[in-house]
Amino acid sequence: MRIAVIGGLAAGPAAAAEASRLGADVVLFEQSPHVSVGACEMPYYVGRTLTPGASLEVLTPEALARTKGVEVHVRHRVTSVDVSRGRLTVDALDYGSTREEAFDRLILATGARARRLGVAGEDAAGVFTLRQLDDAHAMRAWLDTEDVRHVVVAGGGYIGLEIAEAVRDRGLRATILDPGGRVLPTGFEAVVTVQMQDAVRMSGVAVRAERITGVRTDASGRIASVTTDRGEIIGCQALVVAVGVETRTELARSAGLVIGESGGIRTDAGMRTSARTVWACGDAAEVLRPVDGTRLVWPLAPTGRQTARVAARNACGGSATFAGVTGAVGVRAFGVEAASVGVTEPEAREAGLDAVCVQVRALSRVKQMPGATPLDVRLVAERGSGRILGGQLVGREGAILRADVLVPLVRLGATARDLAEDLDLIYTPPVAPAVDPLRHCAEHLVRALDASAAGGRFAGRRPRRAR
Repeated sequence: MRIAVIGGLAAGPAAAAEASRLGADVVLFEQSPHVSVGACEMPYYVGRTLTPGASLEVLTPEALARTKGVEVHVRHRVTSVDVSRGRLTVDALDYGSTREEAFDRLILATGARARRLGVAGEDAAGVFTLRQLDDAHAMRAWLDTEDVRHVVVAGGGYIGLEIAEAVRDRGLRATILDPGGRVLPTGFEAVVTVQMQDAVRMSGVAVRAERITGVRTDASGRIASVTTDRGEIIGCQALVVAVGVETRTELARSAGLVIGESGGIRTDAGMRTSARTVWACGDAAEVLRPVDGTRLVWPLAPTGRQTARVAARNACGGSATFAGVTGAVGVRAFGVEAASVGVTEPEAREAGLDAVCVQVRALSRVKQMPGATPLDVRLVAERGSGRILGGQLVGREGAILRADVLVPLVRLGATARDLAEDLDLIYTPPVAPAVDPLRHCAEHLVRALDASAAGGRFAGRRPRRAR
């Protein structure tokens, strides 16, 4: 059985390797020169904070072919899929030729592209996105060789934050422009991100509530400034567009596959698409978030690899299932960690869930230990059942790994009382206090739920003092 895989990065190679391990004849097509790249490491490559000599290429095409038994064709673009005939039309970009390739089963791992601003002048020299390996090389070379003093970053999300920090690490000025006027606008409520906001401001990075409406260039075609929706002209020598991604679904659409409301390829629990012989995985596939029943695109490498293995096993005749994503993300920038698991209170309410939310401020370590710092914890639970729906943590230490504790709790439907009363979380003074910040917040959440059940009122959404 011949299985064709379209796409590289995380999902494509994982699907190809798994299908080959199961005995299939596997061929992979990728239009770039690279099949497996560490995309999340790119901001640190730009900022020169990676280990000297470290490569962003996780697996070369030659290594994938040699170690996994996959037939690999880079610089090959698949332009059309004929599902009924089991044929792909493939352009060999280096040779200017086109041919047909046969397949019995197809796995789409076409991924996502960086979203653009869609404004005049965006193609100027010095304007970058950060998605492909060549993007990272080009941006680092620009900062190394051009007279760059000020970098504008469009978007205050994870990549925007990391790029702004990388720019500051290089001793350059950075400004973040985000319509909401704050960092971490997605997945976090503003009330819990105060420490990150303060850290960004204290570093000298400005965060402005503006949207870019145009890019101006100098006589040589290099970026000279950006214009905003407030009529401002901001001079800069580089612009990084970090406003999210959009799925690459052109092939799927042309093949007649169903696309979900999220914009991703609609799949079932086995990652099968609406066509019997086609599966999808990674950033292009729509997946379920069980905590609230939302179907969404979740463009992160762990999800890409998980969905890829499920797709490959089923393309080989198996019956594997993907249970969906918990929705866990984290970022560390400007000395502050921020992590989010599950859903926020607004997201819960939008999904029709009756949510109760509390927020506390506790200490990351025993207060007598040097280095103890405030940690803001916000938990969301379902009224009545007490089921934990999500949580957000922000602080200078301990936020991300504590969020990992929340992942199985949200995933398995644990309640606030389970966390507050039944879990014996680790206590060791240099790392964690006797009452862990997570448990401390859960205790307040239980009180809020109990008061709600009794018909009382609970003013528990204001951050409390560290203890």
